[in-house]
Amino acid sequence: MINLLKIAILFLLLTSSEAFALNMGTVVKNDFSIITVNESAKFTVLFWNTENENYRVKLDVKEAPEKWIVIIDPNYFILNSSFGREYIKLPYKNDIVKAIPVDIIIKPSTTTPGKYNITVTAKSISPETGIDFSQERLFKFLVEVENPIYIENSLNESINQNRNQNLNLTNNLKHENVNLNYFYVVFIMIIILFSFLIYKYS
Repeated sequence: MINLLKIAILFLLLTSSEAFALNMGTVVKNDFSIITVNESAKFTVLFWNTENENYRVKLDVKEAPEKWIVIIDPNYFILNSSFGREYIKLPYKNDIVKAIPVDIIIKPSTTTPGKYNITVTAKSISPETGIDFSQERLFKFLVEVENPIYIENSLNESINQNRNQNLNLTNNLKHENVNLNYFYVVFIMIIILFSFLIYKYS
């Protein structure tokens, strides 16, 4: 009987409170970047809301290499359907909604080439009134740090290959020109020989 009474009270509390269904739309514009040691990587995530209610969104770094700098701009904002700097076309609704772009700028502190993972969480929280709902998304980004010496060597190899190709092309053209010159000389000598024979026996 006591358990039944508890269930009834809980049911009354649930039905008398206002609940909000969260619908946080997200899309990652890019999740992979190749940089050198002294460069920064930039990723962009778009957020939108198709509901009438506003809710808060907070972003945090969940995973990153030690001493790397990760800047999230903005890392806290209010998401609603009437505010945003970019537009998203929703295929399932055939609507265009406003989206808030969030830039994630990553500055490595390592000089060791390799691939590194960064994970960012975005948590949306319903308004203060009613039952508190939350929704969380994980965004994973991959940064590949290249060695500047390797890039320089690759560039030098590419330049040398182009130079060798140009030299080969030039040599081939010279060879073709020499062959054409021989042909012209032989042709002229044949004409002179025929002319001499015609003159002598005419």
